[in-house]
Amino acid sequence: MFSRQLITRITNKRFASTTTTTPLTPVAKPKKIGAFRGGFIGFLLGVTTTGIGSYYYLLEQYKLANTVVVSDVLALQSSISNLEQHIKSLEERK
Repeated sequence: MFSRQLITRITNKRFASTTTTTPLTPVAKPKKIGAFRGGFIGFLLGVTTTGIGSYYYLLEQYKLANTVVVSDVLALQSSISNLEQHIKSLEERK
């Protein structure tokens, strides 16, 4: 009998201490994204990011190479004009 009273007291305390509250608004369950769709979106995001990064890297390299070629052409033009002046001065001495 003593054990029965103890059990009922414990269960009464347990039920009395826990109160259930109902939320005022229903909790929206997060929409599950399938593994295929999530992987596909991740793949597309990665490819897009890599493509954009590669594009800007190649654009910078192209600009750098273009600048080097233009500076070499200008240096060659200057060298040719100096050579022409030197040849003219040599022809005048004759």
